[in-house]
Amino acid sequence: MNLRPKLMLAFILLIIIPMIGLGMFSFLHSETLLEKKYSEQTEISLKAVGGNIRYFFRELDQLSDGSLTSPEVQDTLKYSTRTASDASTMIKINRAEKEMNRILFQHPAVSFVVLYAKDGTMFRTFRNDPTTFKPISYDLLQQHSAYKQVLALGGRPLWIGPHEQRELTGVEPPLFTQIRLVKDMESFGDLGVMVTQYKTEEVYGMLKEFQNPGSDGKETRYVIVNKEGLVLLDSRREIEGRSMNGYTDAQPQNTVSYASSREKFGGVDSLVSAYQLDRNGWVLVSVKGWNDLTNENVRFVQWIGMITVLGLLSAVLFNVFFVNRVARSIIRVVRKMRLVEQGLLDIRVTAQGKDETVLLASSFNRMVERIGNLLSEVRREQARKQHAEMMLMQAQIKPHFLFNTLESINALAAQNEGGKIMLMVRRLSNLLRTSMHHSEEITISQEIEYVRSYLEIQKYRFEELFVYELNVQEEALDYAVLKLTLQPLVENSIQHGFEGYADGEGLISIEVSATRHHIVVFVRDNGIGMSKEALRQLSSGEPYSSRPANEAAHGERRGLGLRNVADRLRIHYGPAYGLRICSEEGGGTTIRCVIPKSRGDLV
Repeated sequence: MNLRPKLMLAFILLIIIPMIGLGMFSFLHSETLLEKKYSEQTEISLKAVGGNIRYFFRELDQLSDGSLTSPEVQDTLKYSTRTASDASTMIKINRAEKEMNRILFQHPAVSFVVLYAKDGTMFRTFRNDPTTFKPISYDLLQQHSAYKQVLALGGRPLWIGPHEQRELTGVEPPLFTQIRLVKDMESFGDLGVMVTQYKTEEVYGMLKEFQNPGSDGKETRYVIVNKEGLVLLDSRREIEGRSMNGYTDAQPQNTVSYASSREKFGGVDSLVSAYQLDRNGWVLVSVKGWNDLTNENVRFVQWIGMITVLGLLSAVLFNVFFVNRVARSIIRVVRKMRLVEQGLLDIRVTAQGKDETVLLASSFNRMVERIGNLLSEVRREQARKQHAEMMLMQAQIKPHFLFNTLESINALAAQNEGGKIMLMVRRLSNLLRTSMHHSEEITISQEIEYVRSYLEIQKYRFEELFVYELNVQEEALDYAVLKLTLQPLVENSIQHGFEGYADGEGLISIEVSATRHHIVVFVRDNGIGMSKEALRQLSSGEPYSSRPANEAAHGERRGLGLRNVADRLRIHYGPAYGLRICSEEGGGTTIRCVIPKSRGDLV
């Protein structure tokens, strides 16, 4: 992985992710702490509200106890057992009901009082409050399930909340209903039943007292539910008479003492807390919207978020303007290094600034400059070495050729062949003129003419030894070749290929062709060929002095021309070019020479 992706990955893993993770952990942890904190605060509030409600009902129980023993109730129920005419009965009932009005003034919450005598006589007294309550007959009351509970309680009060027993308590306005069995204070026998209804306004007032709309923003909702989940009272008076299960999955009606959890209430994220009132299984429930609870915390979290964002922005700017700048400087040097590896030594790195990256760039530039100077010096030394080698090789070729040619002229002079000597001298002058040409390369046409002159000279000397063929493509004539390339190959065939040849006249064939990128030359003869050992020594470059002493001089002359031509081609054109020799004893020799298709120094 490159440096910049590594730095970016490290920046993300070591800075971005830890900061985001820390922010998320802090937020979630703060949510848990807030839930615990507000749950504890709500518990205190619910206990306070529940204590007030308990006290309210205990007070009503005590007032009811006094009413049961009062003459207004005792005497009224006893009068009902006396027989009288209808008119006198109605008068007594009206008088008793007027006496019962005193019960209404015991507490402002008392709204309606009904007394049922054992003979079914009904006595009523009520305030002039709007109500839908209509007392049922004593016979219907005895058939109701609540009547059995009243008998079982034996005089203790049975409380019925609003909307619980609508056929008994009515619907509007919501009222608390208390039903009690009335005992005779003298005989402790059953005198009848007293039904008392109480206004809910005081309970509403208690609930609203703890809503605190000013401190929390939106007011807290308080709900009283029974053990079936029916809403008896709602501080907002919106969901009374409905089931709590339709608003939340918390099921607060099952609370034994106190419970609190973060739940959905009416589709709104809320803190739902429940407190057992120990009154007929009723449960006091508080509902507070979570957003309303966490307004201050949200602002705090927003500040923390802004600080975190600013920190991240600072980290990003640090990464962009400092880390990336350093990384770009290093990457720039690395890219330049790769170009230097490819041989481009004129590459330089621009150095700006005053830090260590400038020192790195300057050191790189000095190093590349030093390498370039060293390579230039090496190239100059190599060129001088190659030039010396080529001059040495050409110096080796020229005496060798002149020796053989003068030897042939000497032989003709001994035979008094003046005409042939004149032609041979003309050919020799042509050869010398070409070999002493100032350029290392000549055209293939000049090289072919040079070889033709050499072959003609040799034919003067060896009239019956060989014949030659020249097959040269016109396309190849204008391309360049190292001078004195073909002559040593032909000389090898004449001097060594036909040495001791007894199979008739020898044949030397020279073929020059041009391919797409190369010039290919074949020099073939049908001479005596070479042994495997001679081929191996030519290909490996081993010195011929390793041969027997009586053959050393002969071997040196035999391999000198071929090896020098191969070395010259390799030095001048590169290791991909040179000679390939195929030969076997008695089968002739074929030499393949490949050079690049170029005009060289002739351009």
